[in-house]
Amino acid sequence: MKKFSLAMVLLISLGAGCCCTSGNQRPAKTLFNGRDLAGWVVLYGGEWTVENGVLVGRNGKDWSTNPEKSGACLRTEKEYVDFILELDYAINAGGNSGIFIRSALEKNPAFTGHEMQIIADYGRRPTKVSAGSLYDVMAASKNMSKPAGEWNHVRIVTQGRRIQINWNGEQTIDYETDRLTKGYIGLQNHDAKSVVKFRNIRITGL
Repeated sequence: MKKFSLAMVLLISLGAGCCCTSGNQRPAKTLFNGRDLAGWVVLYGGEWTVENGVLVGRNGKDWSTNPEKSGACLRTEKEYVDFILELDYAINAGGNSGIFIRSALEKNPAFTGHEMQIIADYGRRPTKVSAGSLYDVMAASKNMSKPAGEWNHVRIVTQGRRIQINWNGEQTIDYETDRLTKGYIGLQNHDAKSVVKFRNIRITGL
């Protein structure tokens, strides 16, 4: 009887500890409500629509590799510092897009902050400009891109100068940046041939 009572006390104590830990975690906030573009700002044209709860970007324009100029994109109304960003994306065959991380309003957001590159390049060797890369900075350790049209999951963590990316269940980027550590989150609308889709966009502040 004494052994049973001691075991019960330990179980109750552990359970209480678990509840306290989860209660101290900051909840994730939804960045896309599945209905409209509330909380987002359209920049430099392009077409953004909401279709069956999915955010769809088409007919982007004016993108180049010039660090001084930006093309069509969607950005958050607010700036962010340290966070966990999670989302799902899908891109058409031949499509091009990206996720901007802590970028400025001026110039090219891929160079003031960083861009996680999104293209349909399933099965190809990773490079600094392939899917999952920090564009023109660091290649993903492995190409985890799914075939065109399929949903991919991304988890981006920023803490100070450290940027980590988990892509379809595998950590593929761990990088110390020398760029901005506060800025906007953005979604690229690259060109008229690209159709990019996003869903389940949520953020947790750290």
